[in-house]
Amino acid sequence: METQVRPGRLLGSKLRALRKRNGLTLEELSLRCAQRDPRHAPSVSYLSMLETGKRAPSPEVLAIVAAEFGKPSAWFLD
Repeated sequence: METQVRPGRLLGSKLRALRKRNGLTLEELSLRCAQRDPRHAPSVSYLSMLETGKRAPSPEVLAIVAAEFGKPSAWFLD
């Protein structure tokens, strides 16, 4: 069974702030994640749900997003 990271608005707000600071749309971030790992890359709607705290990322998705921004996965969980 796949382990999920705890949901939280803090993770979502950090993700949104970092994405906007880097001048990326949800679509652009989704495409970049797909280039890193097409199998586990989040869709635009999934990224939106992460940012609003409606979904919690799997460890794989969190790792992809963290790598895209050059951050450790744990940074999003603090």
